[in-house]
Amino acid sequence: MLSMLDFIAIGLGPFNLSLASLLHEKTELHYLFFEKKAQFDWHAGMQLPNTVLQVPFMADLVSMVDPTSPLSFLNYLKSQQRLYKFYFLEQPHIPRREYNHYCQWVADQLGHIQYQSTVKAIYAKSEGFEVVVEQGGRFIRYLCRNLVIGSGNQPYLPECLRKLQQQVPEKCIHSADYLIHKKDKLKGNVVVLGSGQSSAEVFLDLFDQQYQHDCVPTADFKLHWLTRSNGFFPMEYAPLGLEHFSPNYTQHFYRLSETQKAAQLKDQSLLYKGISAKTIREIYQKLYHRSIASATQATHLHAQIQLLDAELLESQQIRLSLEHTVTEQRFYMDVDFVVASTGYYSPEFSFLKYLKPLITTDQAGRWKVSQDYRLQHTAMGEIYVQNQEMHSHGVGTPDLGLGAFRAATIANQLLGYQLYELDSNEQTFQHFSAEQNPEMYVQHDTSTTRTAALAPSIPKSKNIEQRKIQTGSHPSMQPYTFEKII
Repeated sequence: MLSMLDFIAIGLGPFNLSLASLLHEKTELHYLFFEKKAQFDWHAGMQLPNTVLQVPFMADLVSMVDPTSPLSFLNYLKSQQRLYKFYFLEQPHIPRREYNHYCQWVADQLGHIQYQSTVKAIYAKSEGFEVVVEQGGRFIRYLCRNLVIGSGNQPYLPECLRKLQQQVPEKCIHSADYLIHKKDKLKGNVVVLGSGQSSAEVFLDLFDQQYQHDCVPTADFKLHWLTRSNGFFPMEYAPLGLEHFSPNYTQHFYRLSETQKAAQLKDQSLLYKGISAKTIREIYQKLYHRSIASATQATHLHAQIQLLDAELLESQQIRLSLEHTVTEQRFYMDVDFVVASTGYYSPEFSFLKYLKPLITTDQAGRWKVSQDYRLQHTAMGEIYVQNQEMHSHGVGTPDLGLGAFRAATIANQLLGYQLYELDSNEQTFQHFSAEQNPEMYVQHDTSTTRTAALAPSIPKSKNIEQRKIQTGSHPSMQPYTFEKII
């Protein structure tokens, strides 16, 4: 008979690793974390030399809720004999490669993690869930009371580039695979698409490769940086802007209507989609130095240019069909290599196929998530989500600085008591709602009515659905066979 685990966590990115760190040696819960890779490896394709995190080192796995934890970044530095070196560096933003090594250092100290384990299917049971995991070529079943979904988002490519990647994977890649992809010596026209931090870092790396780090007089290839955005703008990084990545703002955002949330996210893109000012200055300095003595430029930057289509020519070049977003002028460009920094998306997780009918969604088909990160559904047991709730919780969802807070919120619920004290007092200087100012009075009329935030409602049908699960009559509880998950 299978033993019942308290919870199973799927995926081991920084957010689920944070949960594992916060529970380490502090609980008698029985649980497992399943990760399909052979080890923790965060954004391996974008760990370029000299790149740094866009958040300070305190946004590690534990410090924002447990600064005395032995699994903090500062304790990692001490164990590596680098504490004084970091102190003399006087730089709060740490190298991306060092953050990855820190996470690996933490993961190596934790039990309950099983690598090379791919979750294939999950079934609702009368007391929780049955999880089918592929391990070493075998399918193994586990039972658990609760789930934590920490599977990351996937690189997004427009449909035309996705087709091209299937045809010529060596000529069209997403920036997430930039370092993993083995590039032949580049020639002709090389294009970078996008205007975020990733595209800027790829552009910098290719810029240095053009003249083999200024060791040859002639460029090996021409470099083009295109974005449909209105410009190559810096990310908002002033302290008052950063306060939007706080528990206080998350709480405020959650209480807004769906329409209000969508409008807010549309207007806040530069809080998380721009380029760091430091990177922009570095790019401009390199452009300036290369232009000395009227040297011929083999580099072109274009904003307000959107991709319409892409096709493979008989010459094996790629023809990009483009349009200026303001003048609506259309043109094309034949290129030899494309790096698309076109963002990420939340995939339709195949392992949730049999739970999907039980999960509540909004009108746009997105998961309904409670303020404390519980997925609304009609199965028995709880399902917690990490980094799948930007539509409901706001811009701080993918931010490392809020990761420990969310993980601690989930940990407290899994334990059934408050292991971590999550301060409900204001953590920001600015107020996000008028009620926080004692000198402001809300007008109670037809146009401005003050309303209290309501707790997430539970569908009336939940009790009926749960009874079906308890009796084994729910259609999602199909008999387990290997065929249906292969």
